[in-house]
Order: sequence, then C-alpha cells, then structure tokens
Amino acid sequence: MAELYALRQSPCTKEEIIMGFRNIGSFKKGFSFVMLAIVKRQQAEEMIRHRAVIPGSIRLETELLYSNLLKKSLIEKDRTVLVMYIQESHSEIMVIDGIRPVFSRGFNGRETPADEINRSLIAYGSGKNNKKIEKTVIVHSPDVDMGKVRSGFEMLSSMPLDFYEDKGDTIDSGAHLEINLLPREYIDKRANKESMKQAFVTYSLLFIAMTMLTSLFIFELNEKNKTILMFSKEAEKAEKDITRIDNILKKTKALKYMEEEGMRVTGILKEYLRLVPQDVLMEELNYEDNGVFYCNGVSRDITGIFNFVKVLERSGYFKKVEIKYAAKKQIGNREYTDFSIGCFAH
Repeated sequence: MAELYALRQSPCTKEEIIMGFRNIGSFKKGFSFVMLAIVKRQQAEEMIRHRAVIPGSIRLETELLYSNLLKKSLIEKDRTVLVMYIQESHSEIMVIDGIRPVFSRGFNGRETPADEINRSLIAYGSGKNNKKIEKTVIVHSPDVDMGKVRSGFEMLSSMPLDFYEDKGDTIDSGAHLEINLLPREYIDKRANKESMKQAFVTYSLLFIAMTMLTSLFIFELNEKNKTILMFSKEAEKAEKDITRIDNILKKTKALKYMEEEGMRVTGILKEYLRLVPQDVLMEELNYEDNGVFYCNGVSRDITGIFNFVKVLERSGYFKKVEIKYAAKKQIGNREYTDFSIGCFAH
C-alpha cells in the first residue's frame, strides 16, 4: 500500500524512485499513520558515487530527528510542538502533533531561521485540520552561535520555548530506524557477498576435513602394509604367527570398510553441496550412523526451501526428503526463513 501511494505522489516511474516508510501507529479504526519517504534513484546513486565505500544504508534525517526526540522525551503526547533543528550547514523544521509528525521541511543553514520559521508557520497554518502550535523546541549543534539566533525568535514568545544543545548524540543515538533509501541492488549485493563469504568458509572447512580424512586413510593403509609384511616374514618362522596374520587381515578388512564408508560419506557431501541453490545459506550439516542426514540453513523465502527439497528428491543420493521445520526470522531489514531438512542418504 505504501508503494502504491508513493507512486501516486510522484511523477516518476517505479524504477526511477526509491521508497521507504515507517509506521507511526494506528489513529483511526482501520487506518495507520505512516511516515513515507520518496527519493529519486539518481540522487541516491550520486550520493553513493561520492563515497569511497558503498554505505550500508541511506537514512532519512527527518526520521532520525523524530526518533531522537521521542527517545529524549522532548515532545509531548497531548501537545502540538514546533521543533527546529539548527545546524551550521542545514536545518530542519518539524511540527509534531502528539507523537505524529505532521509537517516537515528543511532549509540551508545559511538562511535566517526566523524567516524560515515564519514561512513554515504560514505553510502549516494553511492546512485545514492542523492544530494550533502550543510549544516550541529549539535543538542546535554546538557550532551554531545561538546568541545571534535567539533574537530572531520573538515571534514565538507567546508560547513555551525550550533550547537544547545537540552534543552529537542525535546521529549516535542508537535509535531504531525503519526507512532505508539505499537501492535494493546494493542491499542484495551486500547480502550475496556475505553469503559467498559464508560459503567460502564452509567449503574451506569441508576441504580441510576431507584432507585430514584422506591423510588418515593413507597413514592407516601404510601402517597396514607394514604390518602385513612383518607378519608374512614371521609366518615362515613359526606357525603361531599365522594366527597373528589372520588377525591383521581382519583389521585390513575393517579399514577397507572404513575407507569405503568414508568415500560414501564424501560422495554424499559432494552431491549435497552441488545441489545447494544460490539463494540458500547453509549453517549446519549432521550425518548420523543410521544414514539420516540433517541440513539446517536460511533461505530468502519458503519457495526456495521447497525447490531445494525437490532437487534433493531427484538426486540418487537422498530419499524420504522432508522439511522438519521452517520459521521466519528478521536479519537486518530483510525477512528470511530458517529451516531444517531431514532425509536418508545412501
């Protein structure tokens, strides 16, 4: 619904804009009050190009200021408050009705704050349902000379006026922000990069495990050959050594069985890793002695999990493939599905 409304409010196409929203809450039966942000994709791309490293997110300063005001309890639920955030480079004016931001506009920091307040009050007052402002809060950065600015607020002297100095905690407030205006392809690229990193670690661990297993087999086989040779020579000296040779042969059969079993497990793992889709991130693999194979991981959606089950069923290595559980969970700003698949491997 937010995306449809954003397209109605913008003359641009869906591909030309980036949209984000924050649900402020429900204030009428069946309706929600939403903070909607729309930015041209070209503008966001230009911001990214001016940075050496691609940012993890592009945030809306209006939402950041609003969240910080809530955290510091600078706005009141039963009053309409005019908030002015003054900085050296740029400033912003907001009107908050209770806890709902109903008006916001930014302006260049070099402009006269008093003139901008006057323009904002005229624009805000033109709204038919806008309530009368009852209090004013001025938040300013330390680099602003408030001695020169205070004189411009005589027009607000009829209402309570509070001044607060922002000591840098507005940006570093740790407030929960829901609007991210970073283009989706950059978010997906970052997620894919993390998935590739996790896959590299997984493959590296499997390679190390297979190398160690192979080295152990070679060592055991060499030891077996030495033992057989030794007992073969001793068999010529005494009949009692024949019993020892027989025992060694039994051990050899056991080692051969272990080797075949290890190669079978290795084949199962290779086949499994070959079948894992790119949109599925594996977290844990378990193989039990009774031939039951469990794999736990995360998928972008439930469809990817069902497709993965079908791929495993078509393989000659797995049978009776079924989903043990699947549950949605939030990772960053994206919803993923946590799952566990069990099957018989042979």
